[in-house]
Amino acid sequence: MKTISLTLLATGIAAYSLCAQNILINFGSGTGNSPRVYTGTNSPGHNAGELSGTNWINLFQDTASGIEDEFGNATNLAIDFGTTTTDTGTTLNYSAATKSANYSVESAVDQDLKNLFDTNLGEGNAVRDGSGSPGIGLSISGLDAGEYRFYVTSFRGDTEANARTDFDIYAGSSNDAITDFSDYSVGTIFNSTTVSGWSYGDNYLSGTFTIDGTNDTFSLLSNSNSYIGVLTSLEIVSVPEPGTYAAMIGGIALLLVATRRRRA
Repeated sequence: MKTISLTLLATGIAAYSLCAQNILINFGSGTGNSPRVYTGTNSPGHNAGELSGTNWINLFQDTASGIEDEFGNATNLAIDFGTTTTDTGTTLNYSAATKSANYSVESAVDQDLKNLFDTNLGEGNAVRDGSGSPGIGLSISGLDAGEYRFYVTSFRGDTEANARTDFDIYAGSSNDAITDFSDYSVGTIFNSTTVSGWSYGDNYLSGTFTIDGTNDTFSLLSNSNSYIGVLTSLEIVSVPEPGTYAAMIGGIALLLVATRRRRA
């Protein structure tokens, strides 16, 4: 009986994950001379056990339709990109152009960082399309109402020096695309060479946000004081409310009681 209940619970959780709106973004181009198409699970969200799908979508420019979730299901999401109005600022201009910047990780890059980013996921970036060193950001609209967690990486490994660049991350939800990120700081990705494996702050950052009737748009910004802003990967995970699993367990309990009664 215990085995049956655990199986039912696992099935319920799996069913929730299949209907949840989880998105895997591989920044950079998946076509052209050096495409970076990724279908693996070497990422912060997978490492945390919150994702199981491998349908990564390549994005680096505004996209109004055709965005799929982690299992390849269609969504109603739309994404707008932009760059900061100054090199180290936190004000985003969504009319500024962005582009893909695919590359190969340089051999001199620290081995621990190579173990994480020397893949088709880590070797694609979205960056500004122009001069100067502005940050890059985006807004995502069309997410279902609920609680979400995001995992973001910002890494550029075309040189050993660039691979050690720090990136300041800002993120949050609002009633429209955020343009002034000064009140939305999440922290800094240090791309540390002193750790191995995925480590918060050392090579990725994560946070939570809410989509509801008031705040229906998620926005994110990556910038650096010494380099251009870079987006490498972004995972968005739907977080079930505490009552969701409680309802599942309650339903399973009722099912078990009914099963026992039939057998009695």
